[in-house]
Amino acid sequence: MFYKLFRVTGEANKTIFDDGLVSTIEEPKKIRAILITVSTYNNNTIEGWIETNRILEIPDECCSTKDFTTTATYYPPTTKIIRIPIDEEIKPGMAFKIAINSGASPTSINGSYEYEKVS
Repeated sequence: MFYKLFRVTGEANKTIFDDGLVSTIEEPKKIRAILITVSTYNNNTIEGWIETNRILEIPDECCSTKDFTTTATYYPPTTKIIRIPIDEEIKPGMAFKIAINSGASPTSINGSYEYEKVS
């Protein structure tokens, strides 16, 4: 299993994409899952795309957060999603990209692509 970091800073009323996980002829990939946290809950949508096909759409409230505006005695939630399974092969020349679709109050996302190299 391999991991690639992503960080996406949300912007108000925009969908912002990461550079993505690119599959090549020399190194084809399969996206297994994403590991993710959100900056805060603003009723925004996390999206996952393979080129122009959206294969993931989930509200930010479903994911774990580390909101630094809370007290120093913050405890991580145990009922929120941290790992979202995808299990999709990415055809060579294509990319899987994570995005945050924010409304008036932006949300940022951090995490990692969990993937494997396929032959």
